[in-house]
Amino acid sequence: MRLRAPDASRRAPLALAAALVAALLAGPALSEPRIALRAAMTCQTEPGSGRLVCTVEFEPPAAHRIAWCDALVVSAPPAATPLRARVRGTRTPPRAVLGFVLGTGEGGRIDVLARAVACPSKPLAECVSLSKSIAFDVEGRR
Repeated sequence: MRLRAPDASRRAPLALAAALVAALLAGPALSEPRIALRAAMTCQTEPGSGRLVCTVEFEPPAAHRIAWCDALVVSAPPAATPLRARVRGTRTPPRAVLGFVLGTGEGGRIDVLARAVACPSKPLAECVSLSKSIAFDVEGRR
C-alpha cells in the first residue's frame, strides 16, 4: 500500500479553517485600543553658561501612571554636544532633564527617544513599555 500526499483541493479547506481559528483567537488582542505615550520637550539656553537645557515631560495614558521614565539622546548636531546621552527621569512629576554644551558648528536637530513604563491604576494589571520620538531644532553658531 502506498500513501499519497493530500492534493491541493483537500489542503485548502484545512488552511482556511486554521486561519479562521487563528483570527478568532487573536481578535480580542487586536481590537484593544493602542496605548500611546504623550511626551513633549522644551529647550532653553542658560544665559552666560553656553548650555542648552531641555526638559522632557511625560504624560501617562488614561487610567495609567508612569512607573519609570528616561530620555535617550539619539542624535545631536555639532553645535550641541550632550552632557549625557541618557538621563533617568523622575516619577513625580514624570520628567527628564537633558543638558547640552553649545559650541560652534552647524546647527540641526536634536533627536530624543522618550521612554516610559506605564502601569494601570487598577491593581494586578500588566504594565506596558512605551516610547515616543521627539525633537528640537538648534541654530548653529560660528
